[in-house]
Amino acid sequence: MLRKLQYVCLIGCIGLADADRIDLFAGRGPFTLTPFLVLAPLVVILGLFRSQPSIMFRLSVTPEMRRQIPFVAASSLFLLFTLFSIPIGLDPERGLVAFCDLLLVAALGYCISLQVLNEPEQEKLIVRSVTFALIAYAIFVIGECIAWTHGIVMTAQRSGPWLETTFATSSIGPWIPTLSGTAYDANRSGFVLTMYLALIDRFSAKWRYAPALRFAIAVLVFLTLSRSGVLCWLAYHIASKQFWSRLVSRRVLTGLVAILALGLLFFIKYQQELTVVAEAWEISDAISAKLSMDTGSSGESHILLIERGLNTWASSSKTVMTGIGYAAAPKVLADFFGDDKRGNFHSLYITTLAEMGLPAFIALLFLLGYPIFGRRSSICAIAAILVFNLTYQTETEPLFWLMLALLWSYVRTNAPSLTLIAATGRLSSSAVPKR
Repeated sequence: MLRKLQYVCLIGCIGLADADRIDLFAGRGPFTLTPFLVLAPLVVILGLFRSQPSIMFRLSVTPEMRRQIPFVAASSLFLLFTLFSIPIGLDPERGLVAFCDLLLVAALGYCISLQVLNEPEQEKLIVRSVTFALIAYAIFVIGECIAWTHGIVMTAQRSGPWLETTFATSSIGPWIPTLSGTAYDANRSGFVLTMYLALIDRFSAKWRYAPALRFAIAVLVFLTLSRSGVLCWLAYHIASKQFWSRLVSRRVLTGLVAILALGLLFFIKYQQELTVVAEAWEISDAISAKLSMDTGSSGESHILLIERGLNTWASSSKTVMTGIGYAAAPKVLADFFGDDKRGNFHSLYITTLAEMGLPAFIALLFLLGYPIFGRRSSICAIAAILVFNLTYQTETEPLFWLMLALLWSYVRTNAPSLTLIAATGRLSSSAVPKR
């Protein structure tokens, strides 16, 4: 019974990892109680209860867990540098609260990765989790479409009746909704969907319906109309060898040529009608405003925030080493975000430098960079994470820590080691004749 309950909680935990639209407090609590914050501790507690009393607090270390040891060390170092920046920062009280949130999410993400690695049938677990996630995502997309047709639009304060705020959506211009599914932020939705794609390709690539899930994820990513989300998804595929091998196959090339030809013929035949509709709906203006780097656009705001972050970090020797304190960005970004306490530099790397300092930045680079060279089949997911965090920050996302922990558990690459170099040196020295 406990085994089934833990398994169901684990599926729900992975499937609703970043579902911040689901507030179990129903908007009446001091913070948003997401399903992950409830289901993840339940998974850990039920796992302890299922263990025999003699081995309850003993952990059998598998090869995958052993490969995660450097990840645990580097993550602990990153968290320590983050904690040290708080007392001498600009906003210690807010920094301490934010650090508790970061520590909880990172610890739970790692614990869930251990549960995934301990699962005998990992393929079924991931298939069920991702399928459940996409079903829940599609339900919320339908709800957002209904809300948008009734004129319910998301506000910055997310105020109003609970049901309306749950399904309210933002839009590009007056005619194009950004459908973000179970997350409020369409950018985060693109990242989450790409991480689900990485889970499918890692654990369930040979499942017969895996192509259908990949196609559904691609459609949902483009429905977010998120530049960061689409770039994250594209980075994952560009770094994938399987993608290029599929792309050059005769079947795929024939389908792409047919689609392009039909699209071109449709555009030529109905060019005037499409132009009239686009002008009436202001589609071109909305899309250009979304992708533009001109004054007042979203792209220019990102560049200005990055410049502000670098200037803040380099303002003194103290900020170079310890930053301005974790979660203290709103103190120096009041001219950008006003009284919004969620203001940040919109880049994980710039935020780490400006708020936590150079040592934390180096620890972060090691966390993200080492799997590229030290773990097999991790380049795609790492590329997606690296690209997305150029214009966003995901250090408080459960899937960020879950995926990093899983990536560090992959089999080591066959790169030359120091022991091999040392052995080569001994052989060469032994070849020298003695006098």
